[in-house]
Amino acid sequence: MTKTRDNHFVAQWHQKGFIDAGEKLCYLTRRDIVRNGQNETIYSKKWRTPAQQFYRKDLYSTFFGDEVNDDIEQKLFGPIDDSGSKAIRAFSTNDQSQWHNNFESFFTYLDAQKLRTPKGLDWIQSKYPELSQLSLMTEMQSLRSIHCTLWAEGVRELVSAENSDVKFIVSDHPVTIYNYACPPDSLMCEYPSDPDIALKGSQTIFPLNKNRCLILTNLEFAKNPNAVDPLEPRTNANRVRQSLVNTIEFINSRNLTSEEVTKNKLYYQEQSRVCGCWERRVALSRTRNNC
Repeated sequence: MTKTRDNHFVAQWHQKGFIDAGEKLCYLTRRDIVRNGQNETIYSKKWRTPAQQFYRKDLYSTFFGDEVNDDIEQKLFGPIDDSGSKAIRAFSTNDQSQWHNNFESFFTYLDAQKLRTPKGLDWIQSKYPELSQLSLMTEMQSLRSIHCTLWAEGVRELVSAENSDVKFIVSDHPVTIYNYACPPDSLMCEYPSDPDIALKGSQTIFPLNKNRCLILTNLEFAKNPNAVDPLEPRTNANRVRQSLVNTIEFINSRNLTSEEVTKNKLYYQEQSRVCGCWERRVALSRTRNNC
């Protein structure tokens, strides 16, 4: 049986949500080089299909001698991606019954997506030095749902770019954590770290497709952002516990302007510039002239 060794850390079906059928994606690539003793940053654009980008050979493979094992790809991320694709489609609609039916699958997929990228795996490696590939995959599996409870307890908002000429983009690390007290060049944002989602001021941004984006905000910050310390842990910040939440309680009324969507895109690109998250970001548009 053929082994799957080209491991997509952003699923092809997710990337396809940012283009129309038959279109290609415009990938913005960043490289830092040294030229004549000076540090330089070079950006380039390439038009590719989703199958051609956001993968790395043997990212999830484990090895027993010369034998390659792809169980992580097939038996872990296979089912997560299957249920995750249905959940993304559900939350791309306004059907609350679909939200309820796919609520758990959605957050399971979201949490796995945060840790399965090269940056996410590097973050795990930074906490547990000298992990072997097998140990790294084991640790990833044990951590892949650590954010679900805190996310589900927060204020959940779905924002739209339907009426905007500028659309949302996706990146090589699409689950972005934003805390206004942690600029991209701060210690908390130093690669491969992000501001902790348990901090009151931390917000999670996740584009579902080109027209819809999820924003998750801690309740205390959402109620009164000017009265809380954004770097203070939220109340009951314990991650490993059960919780009771309303599965259809999402704010779903905001249509962003082109200017507001552009600000989101510029933040993604600034994170790439400072953190160098696998050196690649995706800029998506309807026409080549807009990329």
